[in-house]
Amino acid sequence: MKKIILFIFSITIISFTTQAQKNKYIIDSIENVIKTQSNEALVKSYSELTWQYRTVNRAKAIDYGYKGIALAKKINFHAGLAQVYNDLGIIYYDKEQYDSSIYLYNESLKIRQTLHDDLGVAKLYNKIGIIYQRQGLFSDALYNQQNALALFEKENYAIGISYSLNNIGILQQNMGRLDEALLYHNQSLTIKKKLNDSYGLIQSYINIANIFKIKEEFVQAEEYYKNAIALSREMDNKEYLANGLNNLGNLQYSLNKLRESKQNILESYAIRTTLNNTKGRVSCLNNLATVLIALKQYDSAENVLNYAENLALNAVNTKPELISIYQTKSTLYEKLDNATASLNYYKKYAAYKDSLYNNDMSSKFSELEIKYNTAQKEKLIQQQQASINKNLYDISKQKLLLSQNELEIAANDLAIKKQDELILKQRLDSTKRENQIIVLNREKKIDQLKLNNEKLINNRKNILLIVIGVIALLTIWLIYSLYRRYRLHKEKQLQEAILKQEQLAATAIIKAEENERKRIAEDLHDGVGQLMSAVKMNLSAIENDIPFSSEEQKNAYKKVLNMVDESCKEVRSVSHSMMPNALLKTGLEGALKEFLHQINSQVLKVNLYTEGLQNKLASNTETILYRVIQECINNVLKHAQANNLDISVIKDNHEIAVTIEDDGKGFSTNTANNSEGIGLKNIKTRIEYLKGMVEWNSAPGKGTLVAIHVPVT
Repeated sequence: MKKIILFIFSITIISFTTQAQKNKYIIDSIENVIKTQSNEALVKSYSELTWQYRTVNRAKAIDYGYKGIALAKKINFHAGLAQVYNDLGIIYYDKEQYDSSIYLYNESLKIRQTLHDDLGVAKLYNKIGIIYQRQGLFSDALYNQQNALALFEKENYAIGISYSLNNIGILQQNMGRLDEALLYHNQSLTIKKKLNDSYGLIQSYINIANIFKIKEEFVQAEEYYKNAIALSREMDNKEYLANGLNNLGNLQYSLNKLRESKQNILESYAIRTTLNNTKGRVSCLNNLATVLIALKQYDSAENVLNYAENLALNAVNTKPELISIYQTKSTLYEKLDNATASLNYYKKYAAYKDSLYNNDMSSKFSELEIKYNTAQKEKLIQQQQASINKNLYDISKQKLLLSQNELEIAANDLAIKKQDELILKQRLDSTKRENQIIVLNREKKIDQLKLNNEKLINNRKNILLIVIGVIALLTIWLIYSLYRRYRLHKEKQLQEAILKQEQLAATAIIKAEENERKRIAEDLHDGVGQLMSAVKMNLSAIENDIPFSSEEQKNAYKKVLNMVDESCKEVRSVSHSMMPNALLKTGLEGALKEFLHQINSQVLKVNLYTEGLQNKLASNTETILYRVIQECINNVLKHAQANNLDISVIKDNHEIAVTIEDDGKGFSTNTANNSEGIGLKNIKTRIEYLKGMVEWNSAPGKGTLVAIHVPVT
């Protein structure tokens, strides 16, 4: 095995020498030209030298990159600055310094967004997604790839569409969603065939073969691997050739073709060593160890696995491969009848696997896909709505014309009606004269009737007065009843309005508080965190250029660098405390465990019991309960002087019950109820916002019990 590895490293030296000779002519030409250049032309040359020195001398590549950044900023050449950030990000990607690479890509992305360079933004989203995929951060990778795909589709950029589809297919495969992955890869393959994209075809062949291998359709998998290898040799593409050989070797192991498997894996390892691809080397070594175990060469397999594990632990993008190494080691020690070691490595394998492929990740993955598909549908709906709105506008114009015509007709009708009224008035006057004559004739008869009716009127007058009095009393009573009912109704409406305003005010306060926490956390993470990462990167970049006069100076520089690194960690810690990632990812139970893990058990022993929290609660409910429990725990730490704290969170079909009990010095509930400090008011306000109730049971020297009941909505 040692002879094989020495042979591989000799190949590495030859390969790098050949590549350097190819680039030397281009580099010399550009370095001669930059002596006569200035401003934007010089920035472009610095950018090109950054790219050309990529595989020849990374230190010089980085030096030219920072020269390009400095000059572009000085002359406000935004497009050139974006390109240099992009090229420098690729250099740090090759160095596997992914935090620095993402920082540089994001700086380039911000500039290209202001320049409305959608195609450049899409390519950066694609690159950022690839980094997250290498780190095993699959949901972040999917988010960026979907952004890239949407912009590529908007620009109708076929090659970009094919590569985003391919990368999304890889993410689907990583999550074990093989049928969805195969669908994306076939869509990508169709586009690449139309474009005659040989490099892209190699990638698609390998990815499709990987899926067939997992599905144990070995004949189809072998065919696709061989197509990819043949095309890679034809195109002299070392990276894809290494990928195809390693995967074919792993497939041949499954087919018990151990000699061919070992040969292909070793060739892949040799190529990946020349490319300085740590992730690929670890994968090759794990596959090689699997073959050696099958050949019963257990000592060699153990040495290979130990070397691979050391590589993986010291790299930043090998978490998925490290999981495979633990699984292979478990198998090896099982063969060696070392049950303890086998079990230990299987536990490591299971723990790492659960941390990488958890249910929340899968649900978040599905949620991102749904959001993307929904966005596509909303575009179509918006187009249809625009057409409908135009038709409605035309109809409104027609209705307006009809209304104007109807108004004119109404005016004419009004004039005719006035004429009719005048004619009726004249007729009424003539009728009135006739009636006067008739009245005079009837007056005599009326006088006689009056005399007869006077007696009857007098009798009825008394009865009428009584009836009027009764009616008046009933009317007064009815008016009073109606007035009282009206007043009660208004009072009820006023109380409801006051309650509604109080609830709106509480909601606004809670939302503002959470938004402010989130804003501060994002500012810390995206602002100060990114700035500290940039400082760390710049300090690292100039380390080789500083002529240290003594070892003490160098150690002092290292201490400064470590202090910057610790500052980065502290910023992340504060950011996560303000808005815990665990609350977003794993829900209330995971966030509480993460918070309680930070408490020193020697100061306060905390026992947490949860039940019924397997599924995530509503976002507002989780956030408010987390803040309330966090406030109670902080009160215990600050004031209670307790030794033990018991917390239980139980959810059933009707309510969520929370109890927080300590054995501290307690307090007088009468005093607390009268004063109602800010902390207790905040807790009470938040719980009432959830339509729940909170009770305190405490006395001096007898500890404190907080009971919270929130209905399930």
